[in-house]
Formats: sequence, structure tokens, C-alpha cells
Amino acid sequence: MTSQASILVVDDEPNSLFGICEVLNDEGFNVLPAGNGREALESLHVNPINVIVTDEKMPDLSGMEFLAEVKKNHPNIPVILITAYGSVSMAVESLKQGAFYFFEKPIFNNLERFITIIRQAVKTQEMEKEIDSLRREVTEKYSFPNIIGNHPKMIEIFETIGKVSKTDATILIQGESGTGKDIIAKTIHYNSSRREKPLVTVNCGALTESLLTTELFGHTRGAFTGAVKDTIGRFQAAHEGSLILDEISEIPVNLQKNLLRVIEEKEFERVGDSRSTKVDVRIISTTNRNLKEEVVKGNFREDLYYRLGIVPITLPPLRERLSDLPLLVNHFLKKFQEGNVPLRIEPEAIERLKTFSWPGNIRELANVIQQIVVFCRNHIIRVDDLPSHLLLKVEDVRVGEKGKVDLMKRVGNLERASILAKLKETNWNQEKTAELLGITRKMLSNRIIKYHLKPLRKR
Repeated sequence: MTSQASILVVDDEPNSLFGICEVLNDEGFNVLPAGNGREALESLHVNPINVIVTDEKMPDLSGMEFLAEVKKNHPNIPVILITAYGSVSMAVESLKQGAFYFFEKPIFNNLERFITIIRQAVKTQEMEKEIDSLRREVTEKYSFPNIIGNHPKMIEIFETIGKVSKTDATILIQGESGTGKDIIAKTIHYNSSRREKPLVTVNCGALTESLLTTELFGHTRGAFTGAVKDTIGRFQAAHEGSLILDEISEIPVNLQKNLLRVIEEKEFERVGDSRSTKVDVRIISTTNRNLKEEVVKGNFREDLYYRLGIVPITLPPLRERLSDLPLLVNHFLKKFQEGNVPLRIEPEAIERLKTFSWPGNIRELANVIQQIVVFCRNHIIRVDDLPSHLLLKVEDVRVGEKGKVDLMKRVGNLERASILAKLKETNWNQEKTAELLGITRKMLSNRIIKYHLKPLRKR
């Protein structure tokens, strides 16, 4: 709680030190005074501190020098510098060195703002402590550094990965686009006994049936027009390793029988070759569809479904694990930041991010954080630094509209507009557009036909 937060106040001027301490005491904080930087460092070693407020102009150890010492051993404690001799260059330099805020004396001229900054610093420090605690807990229990999460559903997935990585069982990973299916698949491989062997991926939705057949199984010279040499397929390339069949739901029905045979008999024939080739491959499949529903619809073989899904893993969408959002945001901030100054995000901004539905899941969150990092004005990310589309109010979406609503038409119009916008953004590069929308190239192609979409120059 904020009322129990400990504030270390450092100032060599007794009157100023007394005044600041009195103000913070009146606000309910636990205040520890220090008359100089050395005394403050000693206090820091023996007392739990949430926030430090320090004067800049002090003998022996200046505020900036004190800040550097604090950041060496206590990087998560926010430090607020105050000075009567402030300048823009000094403020910029202090922020570069990791100060939480730079405030000019006398604080009594803007007391309300000073208290607000203190409370924001306390909230930030509490949030960062919680994030570090969660990260340590997950790291100590599960050695999967590329997967971020502490939600109960993610803990179950961690436990499943730990068990199946030690086996050769086929694995089916299902989940919406952008939930991290490829990361889970790679994590399983690199934690298995096959980790030193090849990891090969094939996108089943990006190729026609004939191309996919040769991609999977290879072909001999002269097998078809243009086959000028013998070529091995992805199965042979992945021998003794793992093969990731990405978007397995897109594989043509005619090819599913061949795939089933490879799984059961561990052999196949290249296109144009009557000889069988033995292969030892661990298969990991991913899909953004419900494969059981595809079986019911007749789009997927039931026997292949059960062979692929010996161990099923279903990844939750981000909207169902929002408690992980602070961890994920912190991870992407560290990944995308440039320079040595750590980026921080205010708790209010985190709470605003939690109100968004995240249809693109973790991939969308990563793109948003990268955008924020590019345009962030300083090392502290606030609500007004978030992209404008995240700041839309609920009432701006006509969810309360009365009377009859043609839902399917509205959904179709929204889908058409979204696809057209991304096509324009990529200059009609369908591969990039499909990636931005989190769908396969084939799905995008079908929707372009469905909505009669054409480039403006061709109309």
C-alpha cells in the first residue's frame, strides 16, 4: 500500500530536508531522512526503500553521483532528483542516467505535482517488484525463457512441455493467430533429446497441393516439368530432428492420407520415385483452427487428427490471460529498447492496455510496444504515449445501439475494411498482409475473392 511506502529523503540543507520530510509524513509515507549521499547509501543497505528523493547539489557526493551508485545495486528503486539550480540539460542528463523524475526547488511552489510524482514512483516500483518476483518464480520452476507467463493456463502448458519434451509423441498446438504457437513448438524441440538435430518448418497454407507434396517429400529429376535435379523434402531434411507443420488445417485432404502413412510407417516416396525412404522425425503441428470441428465438417481426416494430437496443447488468447500482460510488456520493452536507459511504463498505462481486446494477441502486443518505443518521448511510457486506437472509449463502438442489427453484415464490413486497409499498407503484398492480419496466405486469397477486392490502379 502507498501509505506504508518508505521514502528516503537526501538533502544537506537541514531546513529543506525537514520541510520535505514533513510534507511526506503528512501524506502517510514512512520517511527516512539522510543529510548526505554517504549516509543515504548506508541507510539504503539496512532499510527497505520504495522511492528516493535526493538533492542534486551536495558536498562529497552529488545527486547525480548518488543516483549512479543507487542504480548499480538497486536498479528498481525510482530516484527523484530535486535542485534549486535546474536546467534543461541537467534534467535530460539525469533522465538518461535513470532518474525517475527531475524536480525544481522549492517543491512548495508545485506541491500537488510533487506528491503525484511520488505516488507514481511508488506504484511503478511496486509493479516492477511484482514483475521481477513473477519472472523469478517462473524461471526457477520452468526453464523456458522464451515463454512469458504466470497465468494458471500457462503454468499447465509449462508442465505439459516439461513432460512431452522428453518423449517423441506427436504434438498438436492449437490457438488463435498470434498466441505464440511457433515459440511453443520450438521450445519443445530445443528441450528434447533431438535438440542437436535439425528443426525444419513448413507452412502448409502457403503452397498449392502439388508444391506442398514436393516440399514435404522431395522429387527426383524429371518427375515433372522443371524438375532438373533430385531434391530432398522437408521430412528427409528433418531426419532425426523435428518437423513443424505450421497451419496443418490447410493441408489438402488428398495429401492427408500420405501424411498419415509417414507418421504410422515412418517412410515415404519422393515424387517420381518408387523406392521408399525411411525417416525418423518428431512431428509438431500447429493450427489457428479447431481441428476437431474441421473433422466434423469433413475438411480433415479423423484418423490423422488423432495421430497428430497424441498430446494436444491449446494456447489461451491474450484476453484470457491479462494477468500476464505486465510481464509481457516488460519483456518487449527490454527487447525493443535502444540505448542503455531502461524504459519504464506507468501502472496507469498498463491498466489501459488491459482494457483492449487484443484480437492479434501477443504478436499484436509486441507490435504495439515496438511502436511505443519508437515514438516514446522519454524513458517513461505514459497513457498518452499509447497508440490512438488503444485509447478509443467503449461508447465509441456502437455496442448499445437499439433495434435490429445485421450482425453478419457488420462483421463482414469490418473484415473487408480491415483487409483492404492492410493491403494498402503493404502495397498489396499479400504475404506481408496475411502476416499482419494473423491469417494464412490462402485465407487472405479467399477473402480477396469473396469481397471483390482489387488494387485501385486496376479499377
